[in-house]
Amino acid sequence: MSDVELVHMIRAGVVDCAHRGHVAVVENSGKLIFAAGDADAVVYLRSCAKPFQALAVVRSGAAEKFGFTNQELAVIAGSHNGTPEHTQLVQSILQKIGADSSELGCGVGSPLSRIAYEQLLLSGQKASVLEHNCSGKHSGMLATCRAMGWDSSGYLAADHPVQQMILGIVAEFADMNPSDIVLGLDGCGVPTFGLPVHKIALLFTRLGTAVSDSNTDLGVIARAMRQYPLLSSGEGRVDASLSLATKGRLICKDGAEGLLGMGISDRGVGIAVKVLDGNQRAHIPVVSSLMLDLGYINVDEAAALDKLMPSVVRNGLGQPAAELRSVLHVTS
Repeated sequence: MSDVELVHMIRAGVVDCAHRGHVAVVENSGKLIFAAGDADAVVYLRSCAKPFQALAVVRSGAAEKFGFTNQELAVIAGSHNGTPEHTQLVQSILQKIGADSSELGCGVGSPLSRIAYEQLLLSGQKASVLEHNCSGKHSGMLATCRAMGWDSSGYLAADHPVQQMILGIVAEFADMNPSDIVLGLDGCGVPTFGLPVHKIALLFTRLGTAVSDSNTDLGVIARAMRQYPLLSSGEGRVDASLSLATKGRLICKDGAEGLLGMGISDRGVGIAVKVLDGNQRAHIPVVSSLMLDLGYINVDEAAALDKLMPSVVRNGLGQPAAELRSVLHVTS
């Protein structure tokens, strides 16, 4: 696997740390516009799969049958922060489908939001399955089972109908045969999908272009994510910050172990970035620089993004101690 340096952390003029990885930029046709590292490297989608896993809720008729709101669809399509607002939406989904939280197979997870976590501790409560960042996705899988009349017991298994349906959706939008997608086990117990970096970029190209297409079911999910980025993610998160800084032009989803997918809705292109050491702090410097070079964002949007996710690294006293700088640039 041939990777490249993406981001340096510079401390007092010295490279203190370097993040390496792969990048692919793809048009809707699948044409590769730009690549750095190995665009053919197979990596796992992890939570970047969630918008496509959520599509099963629409295709099964569950979204219509149970009257899910766009807020609820946004939670289903994302990795939420575990705030009370997020968990209340998950509870609402479960109530609508007649399910109990004990049916969720994702396990117990602490809130990703530090404030929500501290509030939970101060209240004397313990984290539950509802706070797990995947509880929205899992509630959507249960909803799909209810709508299709499938037994939801064992819904985590790769051969369960809901997981087979989702595999077909991922393959469809990646222009792949399902048998060519590598299956692994995700952190929340369901299958995760391994596919080339440029195919992940294609998935997000199609998610981004679906926003303005009222004839595609993927657009239902994309519009919910654009409308409610803080529900499908949360404050201080990479994907939500990218959406907020560009006023929804970017439809984004991050995943564990350093994966990020973005669809630039008004350009008909998608970007996939894989940071090989899994550290998400490299995402914003590299994608901001890349999109500036390609003309996908302007300097004001880049500045808004840096304000939300600063490139300056501060120590415990609040002093500027280092800076994250992209070393990836597009040359003509």
